[in-house]
Amino acid sequence: MKFGDHLKDRRTELGWTQPEAAAKAGIEQSYLSKLETGKSFPSEDVYQRLVDAFGLDTGAMTDLLYPAELDRLRDIETVRKHLLQRQHDTRAITQRWLLAGLAMLILGGALIGLAQVERGGVDNRYTYQSDGVILAGESLEVFAGIDDAPEPSAPDYAARLARRDALIARLDERTISLSEMRGPTFIESIPEGNRLWRLVGATAVSTPARFGWALVPGFALILGGLGCFLISWRRP
Repeated sequence: MKFGDHLKDRRTELGWTQPEAAAKAGIEQSYLSKLETGKSFPSEDVYQRLVDAFGLDTGAMTDLLYPAELDRLRDIETVRKHLLQRQHDTRAITQRWLLAGLAMLILGGALIGLAQVERGGVDNRYTYQSDGVILAGESLEVFAGIDDAPEPSAPDYAARLARRDALIARLDERTISLSEMRGPTFIESIPEGNRLWRLVGATAVSTPARFGWALVPGFALILGGLGCFLISWRRP
């Protein structure tokens, strides 16, 4: 909007004719006519008279007028102060948008990075089984064939039966699940002796991503940060 149009609109709003308005402002009607048509711009003294007579709001006016019109009024101290304050406020708001955008980008990037930790997937689990503790000096296959009963006709039947019963009493079957395969068998040393572990099976286990939830808010924050930069760039 032009300053002259703003002045004319205000005069019309007050219901004054040009002569009445000029008289209230203490200026010539011809001068007021030039002001309204844009052929002239007020000095600081005349502007103050217009403010007092018309009740002009300089702050509201600076938001309405074209930049070229404000440049013509910049020599008026009141107008200049409002323009400088508006520039300061605009710069401060722009900086806040930029800082908010930067913070959102950093936080969004951190969340996306967090989502890459323990991403999950499919892991193989290997199941091993041990019959019991193998004592020092015993064969690793000491528990093999324990389910087979000795023949009653065997000459050492009683000894073999007693040995079998002793092994059955020592049975301590255990099962473990490992993430790495350690071969068909492996030996584990324990205080009591050794355990022979045999591979008895393998399964595929699906492991969910521990921090997968962080992806959505991470991308949302990054988009929000870019939006803040766009807003700060497009602000006047």
